[in-house]
Amino acid sequence: MTRTSWLISKYLVRSIVPYFAFAWLLLSVILFLQQASRFSDIFFNVNIPAKLVWQLTIALIPNVIAFTCPMAMLVGTIIGLSKMQVDSELVVIRASGVGNLQITAPIAVLGISLSVFAFVVNLKGVPLAASLVRSVALETALQKLDSPVEPGIFNTEIPGYTMYVRNGDVGSGRWEDIFIFTENPAAGIVRLITSKGGRIDASGDQSELVLENATATTLPIQPGANKYVTENIGEIRVAIASRRAELIRRMGKSGARLEELGLSELSDYAASTDGRDRVEAQLLWQRRIILSISPLLFCLLGAAMILRFNRGGRGFGTLLALIGLVGYFLLGFVGEQLARTGQISVVLAGVIPLAGSLFTILWFNYSGRITIARNLSDWVKGALAGLHTSPERMQTRNLLVDLTTGLRDLDLVFDLVRYFLLTLAFLTAIFVIFTASELWKYAGSINGGAGMLFKYLFYLLPFVYMQIAPSAAMISTLATYIIKSRRNEIVTWTAAGQSIYRLLIPCFVLTILLGLVDWQIQERILPGANQTQDAVRALIMNRGVPVAQPGRFWAASGNRIYSFATASDNEKATLVSHREESGVDIAASDNEQPIPPCSAGCVKDITIYELDQGKGTLQTVYRAKYGQWQHGRVALLGSTEKADLRDGAIETSTVNGIEFVENSNPFTSIRKKPSHLNTTEIKQQITNSDSETERRSFGVALEKRYAAIMLPLIIALFTAPFALSLSRKGKAETVGYAVGLWLIFAGVSSVFEQFGLNGSLSPMLAVWSPLMIFTMLGVYLLSKVRT
Repeated sequence: MTRTSWLISKYLVRSIVPYFAFAWLLLSVILFLQQASRFSDIFFNVNIPAKLVWQLTIALIPNVIAFTCPMAMLVGTIIGLSKMQVDSELVVIRASGVGNLQITAPIAVLGISLSVFAFVVNLKGVPLAASLVRSVALETALQKLDSPVEPGIFNTEIPGYTMYVRNGDVGSGRWEDIFIFTENPAAGIVRLITSKGGRIDASGDQSELVLENATATTLPIQPGANKYVTENIGEIRVAIASRRAELIRRMGKSGARLEELGLSELSDYAASTDGRDRVEAQLLWQRRIILSISPLLFCLLGAAMILRFNRGGRGFGTLLALIGLVGYFLLGFVGEQLARTGQISVVLAGVIPLAGSLFTILWFNYSGRITIARNLSDWVKGALAGLHTSPERMQTRNLLVDLTTGLRDLDLVFDLVRYFLLTLAFLTAIFVIFTASELWKYAGSINGGAGMLFKYLFYLLPFVYMQIAPSAAMISTLATYIIKSRRNEIVTWTAAGQSIYRLLIPCFVLTILLGLVDWQIQERILPGANQTQDAVRALIMNRGVPVAQPGRFWAASGNRIYSFATASDNEKATLVSHREESGVDIAASDNEQPIPPCSAGCVKDITIYELDQGKGTLQTVYRAKYGQWQHGRVALLGSTEKADLRDGAIETSTVNGIEFVENSNPFTSIRKKPSHLNTTEIKQQITNSDSETERRSFGVALEKRYAAIMLPLIIALFTAPFALSLSRKGKAETVGYAVGLWLIFAGVSSVFEQFGLNGSLSPMLAVWSPLMIFTMLGVYLLSKVRT
């Protein structure tokens, strides 16, 4: 009997471990990519040493695996036991005299082992990783300060200066066509320095800007309020504080953050402080402890769920796991919020999710012995059973099958869609829970923080969908065809003369449709949603204080440099409504010409600096209150000051109706992140940019937009062959191969993308090469499948 119990225990553990491993790997990769996206300026910056990139990669792992380990334990337990239940293996085990407690015992041992692992990670790995992340951030900031100039990019990092270099060599530090803007509000003047060539000499905390054959032009901030002066000053040296010492001092003064402290250090910190800081330290200490015991808690919860229900497959198990995870973390969030507001103690805040889980476990295990609980459970089961079609009636699904060609296309479509939606919901919930747990410590400490967090998560959903949809398509493909194979349905269809390739047609059609849906989402919904969620996240991270926006924006096009501010919606509406109501256009004074209505692309306080491209010197300056780009032209609205620089003198005049030919809108430089732009705007950004690095970055982003259409189909193409084996053995191994190949695909795609960003490959080749390679691999694997 002892030997039988030992064999059953091993079999139970072996049935759970593969699903646990796959879930842990998949969830960790998805959340790692989410974390990595926050540091995209480091991962994909060619000027950042590879050592820092690898350090950041390692630093992101502990926090991710500590968070996903309990979730994967719950998923593995529920799905593993659900499979045994569907195959009637649990019935056989119970028939051999093994009770629920004996079934749960080996699973609990596995949970204890993982809890010990999670405790070590939370005790040592998470604090060390947080410290490493801060160290990498500091070194990255210092690296950027050491090289403050990049050709084609407007640099505002140098205090008091805006600098633009059209061409140059980063390695040698030589620059061509230099434009420098500095403003002195106290004196009421603007100083412009232009030069054909120059360099930056850096030494310690100081850098020196050296310009050759420079020309300086001084203009009043308010037109006509001061003198206009231009002079040739030859070589000029400008001392610039690099802020290196200031940055190091500020980072050092801030000390270690709470996330970098170990458990004992958190306890000491909480004992030595009070108020909000003490509560946050206590909550973080408690959260790490609870997260460490969660694998054991979740394995008991998962086992209780499945052993309480007598039917249900993997889909039902996944749904139970989703409900359990969402309920657990919601209780945790509620407890922490009540503790932050002082309504309950911190200890009680941690007890709430634990008590809820223990109550659920006990309920599932012992509710059958309580009459009221048993009656309630029977009522719930009856309600769930009522959702299924009565067996006496013809089921819709069978009717649809009868209407097809006999290949059960609709049955395949139904399963593919069902597993896709279920996987999408589950992975989205994990993504949202992880993000909410990161931001809750900020949102929970400010008024209206819960509403801001909900708004952020709502606008984050399109981004989450685009990140998860290809992976969900892969999992739904594997789940559908593996289950069909286990039930011998594929054997039956192929024995009836159906080709295995014909069975894949519904899958490929659906993935093509999914690609088209993804295209529409990323073009019509994603840019606006990303702008909103980035703004709300910044507001939450700044604890409700609005983030200061840059006063002016800069753009370069050809021999012209544009400086402007954004017009508010009220200013645009005022201009339009005044014209509509009065029929008279706004004018700044009686002597000025009226200003036409300003469209949605309107900007204000616009200044245009026109340069001599051959000499790199300033020729003309235009300044107007409003301007807009429309129909391939930039129009300055109303009265415009024109300052001409001729032979060392400046002539000023007032003109109206000035327009410049610009094939693309220069004012779109307000939004620089590719995630904030649609395909058309990215193309405009590539056209407008004078920076080779920026053009490569936007070029890669553009090709990835096009590749999104084919991505679900390609992933399904190279993963489907692993699910089509006609043998019922080795399914765990084949799924492992499929997931492993998907991970290799993700890694190869990232490496090629890096090649595209640093210029080793063209953007098109960098994005499409992995897709073509794995497409050919998928075709090869399909050709090896027995038909």
